[in-house]
Amino acid sequence: MKSEHIASGVRWQIFIEGLHLMTYVGLHAHEYQQQQAVELDIEMSYRPGRQQGQQSDHADSIIDYDQYCTLLSTFMQEKPHTCLLETLASEVASLSFRDYPMLEEIKVAIHKPKIRANAARLGVSACWTRWSYETLLIQQPQEVVMNT
Repeated sequence: MKSEHIASGVRWQIFIEGLHLMTYVGLHAHEYQQQQAVELDIEMSYRPGRQQGQQSDHADSIIDYDQYCTLLSTFMQEKPHTCLLETLASEVASLSFRDYPMLEEIKVAIHKPKIRANAARLGVSACWTRWSYETLLIQQPQEVVMNT
């Protein structure tokens, strides 16, 4: 029987669908008053990291999706108000690349559920590679918060 270690040459895909979180986001004055619900759909591609003297099936070589969801929850709870979902999606991508060096690509979709009576959800999505993170995202200035 072959070894049950994670194949280091394999590119793994993690998906998270409908992660319900609360955060401060939105352009309108009433959206500054309290946190509101957002839902995240995330797809990540990575190759398991391998540190010296460590087997490829070691927990530090992969992205622990439960730990990742906790990271996102804490981030959303503690972050200051963000006006645009586009900015919030970029912040999620940056946080992900920063904390997971084995991450190669990420797609982040953020929805505001039930924001309109005739729509199930409204939102944005975008994809980034490690290259786009290192050359574009880390160079973007932080969003300026304007109180209205």
